[in-house]
Amino acid sequence: MESGRWVGRFALFWGSQTISRFGSAFSGFALIWWVAQTYGTATSLATGTLISMLPGILLGPLIGTIVDRNNRKFIIVASDMVQVASACVLFVLVRYQMLEIWHLYIVMFVNSLAGQFHYMAVMAATPMLVPSEHLQRVSGLSQLREGAVAIIAPPVGALLLEVIHLEGILLLEVATGVAASLIMLGMVVPNPPLKPVEERVSVMSDLRAGFRYVLGWPSLLALMSIAMVLNLLFNPAFSLMPLLVTNILRGGALQLAWLEMALGIGMIVGSLLLAAWGGFKRRIYTMALGVLGMGIAAVVLARIGADGLSIAIGSMVVFGLVQPLANGPIFAIIQARVAPEMQGRVMGFMGSMAGAVSPLGLLLAGPISDRFGLQSWYLAAGVMSLLTVPLVLLWPLVRDIEVKGER
Repeated sequence: MESGRWVGRFALFWGSQTISRFGSAFSGFALIWWVAQTYGTATSLATGTLISMLPGILLGPLIGTIVDRNNRKFIIVASDMVQVASACVLFVLVRYQMLEIWHLYIVMFVNSLAGQFHYMAVMAATPMLVPSEHLQRVSGLSQLREGAVAIIAPPVGALLLEVIHLEGILLLEVATGVAASLIMLGMVVPNPPLKPVEERVSVMSDLRAGFRYVLGWPSLLALMSIAMVLNLLFNPAFSLMPLLVTNILRGGALQLAWLEMALGIGMIVGSLLLAAWGGFKRRIYTMALGVLGMGIAAVVLARIGADGLSIAIGSMVVFGLVQPLANGPIFAIIQARVAPEMQGRVMGFMGSMAGAVSPLGLLLAGPISDRFGLQSWYLAAGVMSLLTVPLVLLWPLVRDIEVKGER
């Protein structure tokens, strides 16, 4: 990869994904608001969330296998165009006042499936575009985009609903998806060498090869297991945030919005920090620093009282700031150390494992919080994170994953 030339090419790549991401975020906000206004039940929203999670949980490894076997640029463009087609279908249904929630559930499943292909193809293509030593910085830029979406999408989505209504937002998603696809079509995105069709084994054989690859690398399994535990603990913590505001802080929607904005601001600052600094040379140390900060922030949230709004806002800023430091290195390690032809499958396995524990965490969080108090879950998440730090730093299997490489 020629020195310097990768920057411009990656900037186009990152820009195209950012355009597409914001278009999807605006329409996602508008459609959730439509469900809330039309049906007004937690069940309708929860069902939509579960439907969106299913493709990643059930099909992640298979999707990753398909990504590894095919042109990643084509998959990214095709995924964008599927979402464009979905937005067109919804536009027609809204225009003629025919939209029902079951239509939306079908579209959510299709878009989530396309989104899984898109995500894994982007993650697998990134190490082909970016030198290994800059992957941690690039992960910071990806986290930056998500932080910006968290802050910008809700207020702008609400404004767009007032100005151009749901139909206009859906047309905006069509425009952003087409724009992102055109940028991608004009780019060169390298692929690892693909076997000639006549030499390829079946998809299931490739899938089994991916399983053997992951299972045969204990360090990778250990890293994935740590990520799963953290996902199990922290996903429900964010779902419980409205109750933390109402039951503990005695606040309302405005106070919840402040906490969410604080999280987004922290994510942007942390992403910029990671992108500029690049993290420690041993990426696992950067991850440990991020997990340490997450643990401290969660323990503080577990101890606040009714007068602790400012402390809670500060904790959310800290949590947002260290989240890119925890997540970015994990992806950078996988992108740098996993064989290029295995990237999709490994990302698929990791996404499937992480996604599978999210419903379990939600099932556990409710009864535990009801039995031991809402803040007990935050305390458990914080303490477990703090215990994870010495585990990462002292357990050679995880600590030396970058030194030993595969196996």
